[in-house]
Parts: sequence; structure tokens; C-alpha cells
Amino acid sequence: MRIYFDENFSPALVEGLRRIQEGRRSDDITVCSVIEEFGRGSADETWIPAVASRHGVVVTQDLNLHRLKAQWALCQSNKVGIFFIKPPKKGWSYWDIVRLIVRHWTEISRLAKETERPFGFYIEHDSTKIKSL
Repeated sequence: MRIYFDENFSPALVEGLRRIQEGRRSDDITVCSVIEEFGRGSADETWIPAVASRHGVVVTQDLNLHRLKAQWALCQSNKVGIFFIKPPKKGWSYWDIVRLIVRHWTEISRLAKETERPFGFYIEHDSTKIKSL
């Protein structure tokens, strides 16, 4: 199973998670980057169906309401799971997002593997739980 991070995430964070997850090969999870596999600026209509064909799920910080609705509709029609990360209004630092993703990684991985697709969850910056859409 593949967990894709969209281009709103630092490539260093994605690479770090990939290396950490390699220590847990028995989980059968590969951390992937939309940028690396489909190119920077790749249209949602291109990469979301491709993620679906690779049995992947998506983690995104793209909460632009217009794009969010379109992305969610694409994910539903392609039976892709998606995790929306909601940043604080003041924005956040690199380390804030690293801490948030690492804190929720076990649950993200579990939900990605166990939840019937399509699914949608969101994680708020100060949340202790992942919530269903």
C-alpha cells in the first residue's frame, strides 16, 4: 500500500518518513511523493486516478475550498482515500508539521489500510484525533 504526500509537503519530510517506514517493512506501506512520481504542478485529474491504480491514499494540506471539493469528488469517483491536514490560521513551521504527521502516523497508516475506499479524514493542527469527513 502507498501513502502519497502532495506537493504542499516538504520533500525532506517525505524522504524522512520513507526512510523511517522502511524500518517497518512488515507494515507493507511505502511513502511516496506526488512530485516525484507525477511531477510538480501535475493536475489532480492526472495524479489522483494514478494513485488509485497503485492502491494509494493521499495526504494533503491543500484546503482551498474550490480545490478541496474538486479533489474530494475525484477521490470519491476513483475510490481513493484522502487525509486533509488543516493548519492553524497563523500558519506553521516545518517542525510543527513534522510533529503532527509523526504523532498521527500510526493511525494514518492503520486507517489507510483498514478503511473501505473512498474515505476522507481530516487532522487539525491541535487535534489529538483524526476525524472523519
